[in-house]
Amino acid sequence: MKFKKYFLQLSLFLLPIISWSQNAYEYMGLVMLNDSTTITYKISITEKNGSVKGYSLTDLGGEHETRSNILGEYDHVNNELNFRETSIIYTKSPVTQDDFCFINTTFKKFSFEKSNKIKANFVGLFSDNTRCIDGQLFLNSVEKIEARMDKMVTKINKSNKIADSTKVKINALRLMDSLNLNILKKDQTLSVFSKSKKVSIRVYDGGKEDGDKITIYANKKVVLNNYEANKEKRIIYLNLFDDKTSIVIKAENEGKITPNTVIVEIEDGNNNIKALSNLKQGETTQIDFLKAQ
Repeated sequence: MKFKKYFLQLSLFLLPIISWSQNAYEYMGLVMLNDSTTITYKISITEKNGSVKGYSLTDLGGEHETRSNILGEYDHVNNELNFRETSIIYTKSPVTQDDFCFINTTFKKFSFEKSNKIKANFVGLFSDNTRCIDGQLFLNSVEKIEARMDKMVTKINKSNKIADSTKVKINALRLMDSLNLNILKKDQTLSVFSKSKKVSIRVYDGGKEDGDKITIYANKKVVLNNYEANKEKRIIYLNLFDDKTSIVIKAENEGKITPNTVIVEIEDGNNNIKALSNLKQGETTQIDFLKAQ
């Protein structure tokens, strides 16, 4: 996890995160560093016979959003959950894996079925186990957050004092988060760390078809030209021969509903990443595939 000093956007706590998997336990809140810096944080984990795995999301929706793998153990006798971030799946922060500080922590008196509010200390370690920075975790069950959010959105939708345009935006944000999408913004680079030799990229319109068109370049060569996204998934296969393979997505128009919003789904055999373009005509965003060690 890359630690940067930046203001916590409190509005992020108003965005619902919906778990579509009955086997996944999800918790959301914040990381507080020893210097009082706060960063949004979410974990999604599964447990089987004491073995724990999953992922964490740091700085949700921010400039340094990072998704990392989680491994751990759950002691059913003492009700203790130990977990650690082990490697990066993707990041929007312009650094290498060696620059990241990974969270290592223990939740005491913890139950997957009953624990809703969690507070725990953590130790930060670089990939070579060198100590970096410590702090605290404050997490709540996503189910509780979702229930509160549902009540708030219901009140907003029934209110005559709130503009319809505002209601549409709120519901759109709910859709994005329920799909666990990250947003691809202009001039932004999403770095995906992969051990695979091949990845697939699925492109489609996940909402109302409105004529959004994109062009995709792989290492400056066109692989999908002026393509109009629709409900059917268009699949592109890429071989990852080099240490770095760069994909550039360009918005050719903005369709009938601005901005250009096309879902880009990446799968490399180990990870699945869903992203949503948020571009005006002529703007570009970039995805770099980097060889994981």
